[in-house]
Amino acid sequence: MRLLLHRGNSFDPNFYYHSGLDIDHSFLLVDGKRTLFVPKMNEALARASFRGKVVAFENAMDTLSGYIRGRRLLFDANSLKARAYVQLARKCRLKDHSLELLRMRSVKKPEEVSAIARAARHTKEIFHSLDFRKAKTELGVRKQLLVATAELGLEPAFDPIVSSCGNSAFPHHEPSGRKLGPLVLVDYGVMYRHYRSDLTRCFILDGDRKMKSQYETLQGVCHGIIDELPNLRRGKNVAAFAAKAMERAGFPKMIHSIGHGVGLEIHEFPRLSLKSDDPIAGATMAIEPAFYLKRYGMRYEETIYFDGKKSRIF
Repeated sequence: MRLLLHRGNSFDPNFYYHSGLDIDHSFLLVDGKRTLFVPKMNEALARASFRGKVVAFENAMDTLSGYIRGRRLLFDANSLKARAYVQLARKCRLKDHSLELLRMRSVKKPEEVSAIARAARHTKEIFHSLDFRKAKTELGVRKQLLVATAELGLEPAFDPIVSSCGNSAFPHHEPSGRKLGPLVLVDYGVMYRHYRSDLTRCFILDGDRKMKSQYETLQGVCHGIIDELPNLRRGKNVAAFAAKAMERAGFPKMIHSIGHGVGLEIHEFPRLSLKSDDPIAGATMAIEPAFYLKRYGMRYEETIYFDGKKSRIF
């Protein structure tokens, strides 16, 4: 495999996965050995932390030319910007390898599973620390989430979703100044060593019996899906089983997928849709059964690891 990856202004999951580093404006060439091309300002850092050859450059394309000219190279079309693609295409033959890179990252190594588990545990700690009386509004809850994350020395995996009462009927509601009502939905996760978690909890603040019963049933659906994973093989099997489980529980048909892979990105392979042939063995996933009514919605989400034989909730 001859693979060329680029890390530009922002974090690139495939570059990090194959290099083990997050150094801006760098290129990684993998062709039996690994060569890292970095700006001169990042040379010392690269040499101290990269296992492989390091080449410092003043002009990236001029330096790369001697290594790639006339060669056929795989690249990630999901991350390489158009300008860089045009410049590289003048020097070598490029072939998109983005799907294969996503499939490669779907099966997690032990150290990846450990990092995601740590991120999930920290997220649960943050959920337990929430004080809704002090928060008062959706934005107040958001602030508590972000402050608690910063106090742990971590970063958010994505922008928090906090919705109360009617706003919880919208899956990706952005927190507002609305005062908290009897139901608060919180969808959040943190990053640990670049690996992410994704969890959702509903907090029923006034003890409403109907809502409490619905939420307990939803939790049961989630755990039932997780328990069934050893008998399922692909994303479409998970989606089909989940749809039947939701129907048996008396909930309406879901308006989004039952979940997704999670890792260096919040949405990764395997895809858990009725059309997905993605294998699930070896993957870390977010399983998130949910229902959305006119007056409110509920979602319960766990981040889990499935090794092919048994499931583990983080």
